[in-house]
Amino acid sequence: MAEPKAHIDAFAWVSTPFGSSVYYGNRVQGAQRAPSLCERVMQTSVVTEASAVSVAVCKICGGNSPLYGVTDFNKNCAEPGGMYLPLTGVPVYYRCCEHCGLIFTNAFDHWQKADFQQHIYNDDYVRVDPDYVESRPTHNATTVLDFIGKGEGLVLLDYGGGDGKLSALLRAHGVDAHSWDPMNAADSAPPPLSCDVVTAFEVLEHTPTPRESVAEALGVLNAQGVMLFSTSTIDHLPARAIDYWYIAPRNGHITIYSSLALDTLFAQFGYRVHHFSNNLHLAVKEPPAWLR
Repeated sequence: MAEPKAHIDAFAWVSTPFGSSVYYGNRVQGAQRAPSLCERVMQTSVVTEASAVSVAVCKICGGNSPLYGVTDFNKNCAEPGGMYLPLTGVPVYYRCCEHCGLIFTNAFDHWQKADFQQHIYNDDYVRVDPDYVESRPTHNATTVLDFIGKGEGLVLLDYGGGDGKLSALLRAHGVDAHSWDPMNAADSAPPPLSCDVVTAFEVLEHTPTPRESVAEALGVLNAQGVMLFSTSTIDHLPARAIDYWYIAPRNGHITIYSSLALDTLFAQFGYRVHHFSNNLHLAVKEPPAWLR
């Protein structure tokens, strides 16, 4: 008996740029396939008339978080420079906490590492974030070296360090620097270090689980350790500013913080946050001697 031919709904697959496809049908017979971008996002991102008026719980403070806006999956941070990707037709809904101001989406809560690697951190990621290859780690190395200039023999972990470019630049200047990134590392947890400094540049906006990620980063610090990190805060956005450039699912920007949200988040672990600017921050319990 002949094998049944695979049947897929007409017009079910629509190719989209940058290594993904969108599936609009719901029947596949006699074939095995990986879940599409649309299916993976829509598992927790479908908004019905009932859920549109419902209030979700903030991922940091537990406050009421009604819908804030919706954007296409391909919205990216390079749009101010003219990099407009074709629309995928996959909606990503964001919510905003009425208490701490956190803006977040639940669309990626169920994603696994492989999903992020396939649909976001793929070979085309550089097109929506070209600075991450060279200019950002080079600039951040200068920032870190200035920050730790009075310290001696400090141990540093670059949390979410990508391919390790920043830590390599720091080691070239004599710093005992290490790197770990959940998307690149074979190990499921950071190395068992006792660090004086943890850095996390443009990392926290990428996590669907901010409390768990911050706990993991802080977990490698010693008693006097500090965390120097960057993420753009949105304290002065108008209501429903979903078009703000930093709210960008194609870049993996899925959790966007206010200063209060960061303060609230780190206070849960006994840390205070000093905001050098709307982008650069320092989490500290008590300033170590080399920072005084």
